[in-house]
Amino acid sequence: MIKERLVEEMKKAMKEKDFTRLDTIRLVLAEIKNEEIEKREPLNEDELARVLKRGVKKLEDSIGYFEKGNRPELIQKAKLEMSILQEFMPSQLTIEEIEALVDEVLTNWSEKKSFGLIMKEVMSRAANRADGSQVSVIVKQKLNEG
Repeated sequence: MIKERLVEEMKKAMKEKDFTRLDTIRLVLAEIKNEEIEKREPLNEDELARVLKRGVKKLEDSIGYFEKGNRPELIQKAKLEMSILQEFMPSQLTIEEIEALVDEVLTNWSEKKSFGLIMKEVMSRAANRADGSQVSVIVKQKLNEG
């Protein structure tokens, strides 16, 4: 579904001559194609979301470097590209949803409460719909409470 949407939006961007959008989508499709070649089979939706998330992360890092280098034109371009990629990403969990997920994992957890194991379980249930740093803060907070 994500890949099909990317292809449709690429066609639309070509017709509208929106070159920034077109270049961004082509770059992501090339990254997806490289992943598929490496894996030797088509990517599933979670893997596609992971590729998109990696692209957004790269752009966030780039924005940090551009700010240090005082390059406002590149910052603006990177933010635009980031917003384009975020259109295709699955919706993110809210903080309340993450807290509920952490609570659910903790109540069903019978072993000694280890931060790493709980993080692994929560992140697997969140399936690319939650930022790891947000989940980490919430898990630490819940572990300190209980």
